[in-house]
Amino acid sequence: MIRRYQNSDFKQLCYVMDRARKQELKTASMEQAFVQLRDAPYLGYLLECDVYVAINKDKVVGFIGLRPHKLSFLYIDPTFQKCGIGKKLLKFALDQLERPIRLDVFTNNFAAKCLYKEYGFKVVKTVIEKWSDEYPVEFSQDIMGLR
Repeated sequence: MIRRYQNSDFKQLCYVMDRARKQELKTASMEQAFVQLRDAPYLGYLLECDVYVAINKDKVVGFIGLRPHKLSFLYIDPTFQKCGIGKKLLKFALDQLERPIRLDVFTNNFAAKCLYKEYGFKVVKTVIEKWSDEYPVEFSQDIMGLR
């Protein structure tokens, strides 16, 4: 079941995000940059999104964060990956968002990019950026779009 995020979901949302974020950062060889969601500088940005959670047996197992024309967050608890939850959340997002839609993904996150390409997203641009002032390492991300 997919439903709108509620404040009572916060602890479970953090659990999912932290586990999936560690996995994601590993694809970019940036495990050292991991920060728990409660302390992350992007927490406010996430909570300002339209956030929807995927529920399995009363437990948050994934979520999406949407902004106008943008899929800002899509994370699935690694235990529940490859079960179709990411596809269901992505389909839900595509029904909510007006075209064109944009998203950012680490260049080496091949599993996520494969999912996005399955739904018609294409790499529009690849950018190399500095992670942060505290962690000044460069990383590569792809901007993907769907018209």
